[in-house]
Amino acid sequence: MQYADPCPAILSIGTAVPPHQISQSDVCTWVSDSLEANPAQRRWIKRLYTLSGIETRHSCLPDAATLIPHSRFAPGRPLAETPTTAERMAIYQQEAVKLGVIAAERALAPPQLPDAAANVTHLIVVSCTGFFAPGLDLAIAQRLGLRPTVQRTLVGFMGCAAAFNGLRLAAQIVIGQPDAQVLVVCVELCTLHLQPSIDRIALTVASLFADGAAACLVGAAGSNGDLLRLNRLHTQVLPDTEDAMAWQIGDHGFVMHLSSDVPRHVGTLAQSALATLLDGQPTPTFWAIHPGGRAIVDRLTELLQLAPAQVAASYNVLRRYGNMSSPTILFVLRELRDQLRTAACPVSGVAAAFGPGLVTEMAHLTYVPPVDARPIAVQQPQLTEVPLYVA
Repeated sequence: MQYADPCPAILSIGTAVPPHQISQSDVCTWVSDSLEANPAQRRWIKRLYTLSGIETRHSCLPDAATLIPHSRFAPGRPLAETPTTAERMAIYQQEAVKLGVIAAERALAPPQLPDAAANVTHLIVVSCTGFFAPGLDLAIAQRLGLRPTVQRTLVGFMGCAAAFNGLRLAAQIVIGQPDAQVLVVCVELCTLHLQPSIDRIALTVASLFADGAAACLVGAAGSNGDLLRLNRLHTQVLPDTEDAMAWQIGDHGFVMHLSSDVPRHVGTLAQSALATLLDGQPTPTFWAIHPGGRAIVDRLTELLQLAPAQVAASYNVLRRYGNMSSPTILFVLRELRDQLRTAACPVSGVAAAFGPGLVTEMAHLTYVPPVDARPIAVQQPQLTEVPLYVA
């Protein structure tokens, strides 16, 4: 879908992570010790974590900070001792609201957006790691003090690519209502769903996913710059790949299935979708690839013949945060925006993510630098990542 003026744009981005940071090497030891694995399995686990491209992740679970071997969330625990889905949802209802509010407050904080919270007309909340009602959307709206007439939408259970579903809806709202200010909030608590199973799929999932939240404000592109114009969005499903990536509700949390064929399928899907998205547009300068795993970014880097600098933001986010599902692409876009702020002229790029289906969501973007030629870092402090909740 191609957007004309008034072109919708991402006006600001805010991100947040929970307070419990863990190193990938410590998690590797924790998993091995929890499983009491045989030597061959220990070697496989060590290789899995070493090649993940992840150094640190964050979790809402205190167990993650201390890596308690006998934690009820540890892989290999007897099923009867593992937290039920109801227990996990009770944690989600409390912690997802906290994290989403922090990310949203940061997205609404830039000084070039005065009274941003008071001007929000629509709220779109994206999440696939929990449910409750009245929902996460209403809880976040109330905590932010949004007006009671704000129009709310919840995008649920659409996986790692779901931020694009939120952005597409936000863009369509702005096209139809140019004065709209749409707040999109993505919140995922993936570590709530660590599984007791010791099969390789469950252990691979446990090596990748983490918790995080990201928010962005979408409105009509103005003249001040420092924004990402949403020129065009495209969605495409690869037929006969429904079983390659699945996310199902079980009695002891949500269970993910990941096929080893996902990187190959993603490569096939991305090439076709990218040709449709660009449709004769100039070659993009920057790339925001959702780091669902190192193998996915590696595969697309090879297929699209991208330079290391073009995918550095994706690898950096993966290294520092792991795969946080839907918020992750906004973490990548925030890093790219910060890098591009010194650009002398607008720069075009592509953002892409992949989710159950197997589906790709893509966006053709243009970063418009600030009008003022002075470095943006001098004009306003950059919002740094502070892994702390607020009361």
